[in-house]
Amino acid sequence: MSETAATVFLERVERYGDRPALHVLAAGGAPADATLTWREWGDAARAFAAALVDWGLRPGDAVAVLAGNGLVWPIADLGILMAGGVSVGLYPTSPASQLRGVVADSGAVLAIADAAEHAATLLQVREGAPALRSIVRPSGAVDADGSTDSPDSISTDLVGWDAWMARGRAALDGEAGREVEGRIAAGRAEDVAMLVYTSGSTGEAKGAMIPHRYLLDSALSIQQALGLDERDTSLSFLPFCHGAERVFGLYTRIVCGMEAGLVADHGRVWQAARAFSPTVFGGLPRFFEKAYDILRAEHDAAEGDERARWDRTVELGRERVALREAGEPVPHALEEAWRAAGGHVFARARALFGGRVRRATSGGAPLPREVSEYLDAVGLPVLGAYGLTEHLCVAFNRPDACSLDAAGPPMPGTELRIADDGEILVRRGGMTFAGYHGRPAETEAAFTADGAWLLTGDLGRIDGRGMLRVTGRKKELIALSGGKKVAPLPIEARLAAHPWIGRAVVHGEGRRFLSALVVLRRTAVESWARSEGIDAGWEELMAHEAVRGQVQAAVDQVNADLSPPERVRRFALLPHDLSAEADELTPTLKVRRHVVDERHRATLDALYL
Repeated sequence: MSETAATVFLERVERYGDRPALHVLAAGGAPADATLTWREWGDAARAFAAALVDWGLRPGDAVAVLAGNGLVWPIADLGILMAGGVSVGLYPTSPASQLRGVVADSGAVLAIADAAEHAATLLQVREGAPALRSIVRPSGAVDADGSTDSPDSISTDLVGWDAWMARGRAALDGEAGREVEGRIAAGRAEDVAMLVYTSGSTGEAKGAMIPHRYLLDSALSIQQALGLDERDTSLSFLPFCHGAERVFGLYTRIVCGMEAGLVADHGRVWQAARAFSPTVFGGLPRFFEKAYDILRAEHDAAEGDERARWDRTVELGRERVALREAGEPVPHALEEAWRAAGGHVFARARALFGGRVRRATSGGAPLPREVSEYLDAVGLPVLGAYGLTEHLCVAFNRPDACSLDAAGPPMPGTELRIADDGEILVRRGGMTFAGYHGRPAETEAAFTADGAWLLTGDLGRIDGRGMLRVTGRKKELIALSGGKKVAPLPIEARLAAHPWIGRAVVHGEGRRFLSALVVLRRTAVESWARSEGIDAGWEELMAHEAVRGQVQAAVDQVNADLSPPERVRRFALLPHDLSAEADELTPTLKVRRHVVDERHRATLDALYL
């Protein structure tokens, strides 16, 4: 039997049996606390798989999942793999128009929803996805016409969750159950386990094909890099449809035998952390920025001896960081002084994360140095990482080899090379994706001519300590601090379709949300002003309420068809257009984003205050 994600999972089920595996947390927004043991998880996934086979799922068929961080995801995901299917994650925050494209491209024949609103969205999606035949939705969901899906009913198009699972349990003892076991045994490490959709520079979603080998090799690499084992616990609050939570989260937990606390509402992650006390906290920069804000506020509000302890701890902590980054040993006297000064401060920092955290990791976008340095100084080092959907495990800082300004050394099993033009290349291997679904030309273009190296599209260098330092982007993608990667070109093009907007430059690298620098079409605006009898200079016109209202209306119209991370939340008007003479544009008039960002840094910073 080949080793697949399904067989490794079942081995863990056999090994851990009645040990807790998944905890639904009321503190994280669930209606009540609940626990699923490894055996219960395995039984539920098997029943789900049997229902799929009994329904007619063929090996290699795609099944889409639209769900939050509850039990539906881990049960469905493993059940799909056990039935030989391909799991396709859908972002709960994406509009129906985007989900329709993903479902249609993947060819999903069945979709799973964990909430009534998600089921309603899938019903809209189905109109443009001809392969989608049925939707499994929460039992008792109410349709727009007022009809209700009872727990024990099954129709051609809509199936209640309870009825679906009952169907699977009943089918386990028959031909469907035997077929599931046969498909598990026949699975190969090279088989595609899932499609993870990622937007390229054009903004068009592409399905990265993730084999079982990618999942297992990546999970082992993470385990080795961080020193994780079955005694560790973690929270699950990032979307399961994202590659990071699926691999760094779900499948790493399975490989390690870790317990996980499921957080339904990521806005309640701090309450969930206090209730669950994880030993590992993997998040995106915005969560650590929030922790920094909380601790910094307490520091600033402290007085007298308490303020002196905070100040001394941070001062000594920054000295430790500087020495470690220089590759120099921390003197024993400095280490002892820091620990003596920081006892109370360390406890407060750890308390934010539940009090037991021993590994904190951040990915998706760079963590601002001030944030990472301060958290390290107060006893909470955050290990940064770098990866991409096509090869998630590229570089990771280690507890004993860490730099705040670098992505860290290559992860176990990964080999890096810097191309002549500065692009970061990753040797193709077991942790590399199998290509883009249905896009052979784009798959070929993702690798070097000999097919041996993955082209990341990012620029970087490897320093004298073997640390990867990412210095820029060769491809046009913006990484928000929340981890979402956004293609700016389609958004800019749609903004510039407004008759008053000549150019828009979207910004947001490492930020919490997108903003835009907007250049108005001066002749159009001045013509409007004359028609309205408005006698004003150009700067006065830019500040005019009606002019800004027109720009805001254009932004709102574009935002209406975008997911929340892709929406432009604030904008600033530039008094003149960009130019090649000022080096803001290339000779072919493409925007030099790093130049524009630096030149207008003060204006952009003001948008995030």
